[in-house]
Amino acid sequence: MDRPYFLLQPLLWSFGFAFGSVMLKRALDGGAGPLRIAFLTNLAMWVIFLPGWWFLPAKLSWTLLQWPLFASGLFFFGQVLTFMAMRLGDVSVIAPAFGIKVVFVAGFTVMLGAGPMPGAWWLASALSAVAVFLLGLSNWRERSRLLRTVLLAVVAAALYARCDLVLQMHAREFGPWGFVAVMMTAVAAESLLLVPFFRSPLRAISREAWPWAFWGSIVIAAQSSGMAYTLGHHGEAARVNIVYCTRGLWSILLVWLAGPWFGNQERAAGAGVMTRRLVGALLLLVAVGLVLV
Repeated sequence: MDRPYFLLQPLLWSFGFAFGSVMLKRALDGGAGPLRIAFLTNLAMWVIFLPGWWFLPAKLSWTLLQWPLFASGLFFFGQVLTFMAMRLGDVSVIAPAFGIKVVFVAGFTVMLGAGPMPGAWWLASALSAVAVFLLGLSNWRERSRLLRTVLLAVVAAALYARCDLVLQMHAREFGPWGFVAVMMTAVAAESLLLVPFFRSPLRAISREAWPWAFWGSIVIAAQSSGMAYTLGHHGEAARVNIVYCTRGLWSILLVWLAGPWFGNQERAAGAGVMTRRLVGALLLLVAVGLVLV
């Protein structure tokens, strides 16, 4: 009997994403800037996985090395788009909109022959897509900003999904710790390309925004690194991502219940909007149930 206890890991990472996103949204509203936030987060992930260099294979051929480098590029651009979307829109829209990632993962799984996709998983992916509609397109008062936010999140989700399949298909042969260590080192190096485009230096981040930027970056880095390791060690990107998309539920609950503590006013969108988003988030739980049963 399949007892996928490892799926508790993406459940934990999903809460970490929601919690870190609310903190980073506060930093972005305080003027931290999406590129500087991406830079800090990627440096934090590099530090977390530095010990992984001890687990590298004895001989590194280009055939192996190309895959963590390819994954790093996908992750890097996905990360930049994520923080651009976060700067532009609401966490209670962005995090649920990332639920569409499971559809991309399902499609890439079939296209690349990365593993089986049972019918229940396809149904779970479809439910996640409906949830994205309810969660992300439930308030049309600022239509242009909303559409740009969702578009950025969807493109980022596609990049992350392809990255997840690289991890699933190639990290075990390389070694999951070593694979992610090389990947995150490359991401940190690529992040240096962002420095010339900073609106102002890191030291110019306000004293009010710095704690939110610092701790939010660490939380996001930790959960991103955790997801990378889970996928590299266990594979099963489809099931892992369907569980991970519960971050939409956690983000809504955090905004609704603790938003003012974080200086977040998204719940002012109204009870009707937040209720529709919550209904969409509950659909994600049904999708998770289909994957677990």
